[in-house]
Amino acid sequence: MAANILIIDDDILVCDSISNVVRHTGHRPVHANDAKEGLAKIRSETFDVVFLYVHLPDGPGLDILPSILEKPASPEVIIITGYGDPDGAELAITEGAWSYVEKPLSVRDIKLFLTRALQ
Repeated sequence: MAANILIIDDDILVCDSISNVVRHTGHRPVHANDAKEGLAKIRSETFDVVFLYVHLPDGPGLDILPSILEKPASPEVIIITGYGDPDGAELAITEGAWSYVEKPLSVRDIKLFLTRALQ
């Protein structure tokens, strides 16, 4: 069965890249370009996995992590970081994120993290 995957990142190329991989693996990608739009989509739909960038234009992505995880069927959240911030990644995992991945994202990494998160 196809999973719903939300990508919250202000970089259109990253959203497109992840969306293409998600689509090619048989799932449905949805994307948002800031925290406000991402939260609106989280409230209106159910997602199986969320790729969440840490540096969004309207605030830190980690600030919306609790709202994502409070849903009854909370999705697995994969944090995307562009700065290789191990402390931020550790904090994200402590706060309930499933894992984290660093930019630039390879197709292999996206597939691997998506497959594992869906298991």
